[in-house]
Amino acid sequence: MENFCKTGKLEHKNGYDVCRGEGERGELRYDLTEILPGNQTSGHYHLGNEPELYEVRSGQAMFLTQSRDMQKTYLIEAREGEKVIIPPDFSMRTINPSAENKLIISNWINNRVKNDYNAFKNPQESRRAGQEPIKLTPKELPKELENLDFLSHPEKYKDILTIEKLYQKT
Repeated sequence: MENFCKTGKLEHKNGYDVCRGEGERGELRYDLTEILPGNQTSGHYHLGNEPELYEVRSGQAMFLTQSRDMQKTYLIEAREGEKVIIPPDFSMRTINPSAENKLIISNWINNRVKNDYNAFKNPQESRRAGQEPIKLTPKELPKELENLDFLSHPEKYKDILTIEKLYQKT
């Protein structure tokens, strides 16, 4: 997985690579992730319940996200060029459903965000038994969120950072 990380710090994971800090804007960090065919990222929550903005750069992605109380599970399908916001209090895991093509996604996140992988150490416990995810697709990014201020001050945007405002059922 060469040539996709030019200035950031490259981290090799199981089935995917992450390029942290490929860009920055104030306290925000821009990362890139390249996921091999049929692989997925490690699921995690943000310790401070912060949101995160993703964009599919190449390929098609599926974002599995679940509320912290495990009462709501969603599978967000996104195509190249589409943006996906993981709202506060939701987990995230990115899946490359392709058997042939790499998936490249980018994300903007606040530098203060710390990931918590503990809930995903046992996959059977990370989702309520028998609960099927609700399938969604992204709506267009609301204009109020284009300046990325919601990544630093999510409390100001809590009425917009909801599943209902960001996604539509497929």
